[in-house]
Amino acid sequence: MEVDLDGKCRKASSKELVLPLKISELTFDEFLEARTVWNDALRKSLDNHVFLTWEWLSSWWTHYGDKREFLVIVIRDGEKILAAAPLMNSMYSLFGLKLIKIEFIATPASDYHSFLLTEKKPEYVKMMLKHAAHIATEWDCIELQEIPEDSVTARILRSVSKEPFRFGERVQNVCPYVFLPVRFDDYLHRLGYSFRKNLRRYERKLRKEYKVDFRICNDIEAIDDAMETFISLHQKRWQSQKQPGAFSDQRFRDFHLDVARAFAERGWLALNFLMLNDEPVAAGYDFRYEQKLFYYLSGFDPQYLKYNIGHIRHMYLIKNCIENGLKEYDFLRENEPYKMKWNTSLRKNLEVRAIKRKIIPIVYNWITKNDRFSPLTYKLGKHDSVK
Repeated sequence: MEVDLDGKCRKASSKELVLPLKISELTFDEFLEARTVWNDALRKSLDNHVFLTWEWLSSWWTHYGDKREFLVIVIRDGEKILAAAPLMNSMYSLFGLKLIKIEFIATPASDYHSFLLTEKKPEYVKMMLKHAAHIATEWDCIELQEIPEDSVTARILRSVSKEPFRFGERVQNVCPYVFLPVRFDDYLHRLGYSFRKNLRRYERKLRKEYKVDFRICNDIEAIDDAMETFISLHQKRWQSQKQPGAFSDQRFRDFHLDVARAFAERGWLALNFLMLNDEPVAAGYDFRYEQKLFYYLSGFDPQYLKYNIGHIRHMYLIKNCIENGLKEYDFLRENEPYKMKWNTSLRKNLEVRAIKRKIIPIVYNWITKNDRFSPLTYKLGKHDSVK
């Protein structure tokens, strides 16, 4: 179905003269064919980030889209995408009762969410949300998570918060990040004296006892093997703490293997390793996109814990980012204590929610205002990543 921007629905035919601007929904098959036009629009968008790429969204839906309704809404000028809402309809359980949400695709795997907007036009966002709510088979609430507070998406949602939906807003997460200077030595001098001193001490100790190297895997043909090495290190770290590790879930593993291959082809994968005597002992599964490094997952061999190899790998990776002209190192969600050692600033992620005035969404809205009650709700098929 296509809708003119005055909100009137109509069916389009091949013989019909179509207005230059139109709003419509995409099927997943149509989305798969829209790779070039989607990423072209994303490059021009006001909230461009790696979690909005066609590669990330299509890979996630391939592995997690079952039992969900695909709700990608686009506004086009001819074939060119001006705006898009990458949404889905998902079923939750609340005390055994059904709760259906319209939410961003790849919730909860993505650390950031936003609309794809090539122009700052609140009417586009309003129209896409109304269209999604109209065509969704059934829904109880619209819940848009992990929206960066400094994004155009956040500002526009505030401006349309009264019409057509009454959105409430809360801070959902905090994301530490580092502005990178031109010189690595300048960055080191920003760090606390004790932390900087310990980094250099551990580095000297490592170099005295081992041949130390830092490598980023750029060989597309070797990505699968490199990912298996990373996964092994990630699992070793968490299993040493009696935790299963993120990659104990086969679907999670398959999803990220597909992402790694797709990102490697685009030059967005920053799969990195700290090597001791040519053996990988610490690794990072990170993304390099639009002059930023996104830290996603890590792992290390616990037997080298006394050398603080996790911090040493971070130091080498930040040095590599600076040498390659990157502007920001983003630690993504959650401000764990170790992240705060790296002279980080903080940005907030917001959740924006509108509910229908029905008993189940009202109860859900009430109990989730208090974080103590959040375990009472869970997503069907949800898998939380372990960093």
